[in-house]
Amino acid sequence: MADILKITTPLVNKNHIQPNKQATDPTVAFNIHDLNRVIKSDQKSELLGQNNILNQENAPSILMNLLKDPSVTVSFLKNIFMLQEIIRLLPANNSTVTQEIHQLFDALLVEPDQIVAEMLSQENTSTAFKGELFNFLRQLLGAAPHPEMRQGVAALLKSLNGILSKHEILNSIANNLDYLTRSLESSKHLSGRLAALAAAFRQEDASKNFTSLKQELLAVLSEVENSILFSPKLAKLVPIVVYNLSRFNDNPDYLQETLLHLFTLMDSAEQKDQLLGLVRGLLSGEGHGKDQENSQVMNTQAQIIGRQADDQTITLLNADKIEKIIHSLLSSPCNFTPLLHFVVPVRYMDIKSFAEIWIDPNSAEGQAEAEREGSNIHMLIVFDIEGIGQFEAELLVRQQGVNLQLLCPAAYADTFGGIKDNLAQLIARCGYQSQGVNIGKLERPRSLMDVFKSLPHKRTGIDVKV
Repeated sequence: MADILKITTPLVNKNHIQPNKQATDPTVAFNIHDLNRVIKSDQKSELLGQNNILNQENAPSILMNLLKDPSVTVSFLKNIFMLQEIIRLLPANNSTVTQEIHQLFDALLVEPDQIVAEMLSQENTSTAFKGELFNFLRQLLGAAPHPEMRQGVAALLKSLNGILSKHEILNSIANNLDYLTRSLESSKHLSGRLAALAAAFRQEDASKNFTSLKQELLAVLSEVENSILFSPKLAKLVPIVVYNLSRFNDNPDYLQETLLHLFTLMDSAEQKDQLLGLVRGLLSGEGHGKDQENSQVMNTQAQIIGRQADDQTITLLNADKIEKIIHSLLSSPCNFTPLLHFVVPVRYMDIKSFAEIWIDPNSAEGQAEAEREGSNIHMLIVFDIEGIGQFEAELLVRQQGVNLQLLCPAAYADTFGGIKDNLAQLIARCGYQSQGVNIGKLERPRSLMDVFKSLPHKRTGIDVKV
């Protein structure tokens, strides 16, 4: 007979009372009972993370990363000229395309006497809201700042933008369809229909046939979304195509309706005639004189990037640099980075210098709310001189006072320290008062967030205080 295992009974204090779990009141949001214990947050709170725009992998998060990246300033211009050195090493050095790119690189640099004209050109093209019409509308709003007038002016601007940007919208849709065509090459049916639609949107009669083209395109996009080839990357592009379709206004009477509505809000017949004349002048002047106002540097950069995109060999070698250049160009000015941005590559006696200027024209750095009156300008000038190194100049202009800080490469800090008095005299000669000139070593490149402290607050959303 098998032995029976002997199992001893565990020693338990029978007088010990096991405490029951305390019932929680569902009406209480949380129970602060033991302050020494850290309780994990509710799993449902992770779902709310989608509302945090800074955690999303989209355009705003890319721009926020650019704020923290010191290389967003002058280094992207150097990347362009690094591409030039790589192109010289390619086997296709004697090809026509490569020669054209070399000519573009030479055209990118401006001479010292062209710096002012180039900066004025970039400033003129930084916004479309310039001219007599927009000045008139600003005065109109200043005289009657009620909500109905604001809505009337906004509707007029929307109608004008729809007319002036029709060609660009159609081209943007066609470019999106070209990309979809290349992405869906394995499907002859879908790629063929998309290619035909891309060509149709580039025709001269595309505006007249927009309604039928839009319906056909939406039907094809529905097939694309149901296709086995539909990828997460294409899922981001399809809404962009739909958005571009929504930008196009095919109502020919929309401008007339907005003008008539705005006329009903205006009392002076003279103002109505002036507004009508300014609108006609803007529409009749579309496309005239734009080439003279455009920036040489920006136009050349766009052509270089376009050539890089057309040449697959060059694109594969430098896709990462091209992406950084495009991100840097798109980072400012915009609603996420409200800074004026100037790019000035200069050639002086065979020496290349690459400069970028970032300006906050309504700065409130280090000022109380009661002191924010008049002109307060904050500037960051980052420039890299070939063979010397990178410099940073930061200016804070308050009324007529200027505070200047110049950071130099460590090897040249003592050399440039001797021009401190000359800089103060130069400031006074320009009609300002020097409130301090500091010259020191550039320990590390600073990011835009390091210099413009208020940028993160302007980008996080609406500031609501209870």
